[in-house]
Amino acid sequence: MKNQLTSHRKTVFEVVKESMDHPTARQVFDRAVQKSPRLSFATVYNSLKYLSESGLIKQVSFGEEAIRYDARLSRHDHLFCRVCHKVLDLMDIAIPTTNNFSLPKGFKVEEISLKISGLCESCQEVNN
Repeated sequence: MKNQLTSHRKTVFEVVKESMDHPTARQVFDRAVQKSPRLSFATVYNSLKYLSESGLIKQVSFGEEAIRYDARLSRHDHLFCRVCHKVLDLMDIAIPTTNNFSLPKGFKVEEISLKISGLCESCQEVNN
């Protein structure tokens, strides 16, 4: 890593690592200021950008307006509740290989990920 992590970046990184709910930048900010009250939203946002570009965290999108952040870099997929927007990690699911797809000639696959959308248990109870 070219740059060393500043104390602010470390705080933001710790918040994302501790968060299992795939927080948005706003959620990371709200949690990070509890640890470091002098943090600004811009600093948190720029830290998330740096950490993502450095490969320390991943950006994930679930079709919402906000990008979410994930510190779990190992191969995994996600369950997404379309009502409450809860995100759960889905581990060890068998994903088809590129041999199972009819891909356009010359297309190079770099990543395969699976997002399953639906209703979590709580939202099913409310919507029934």
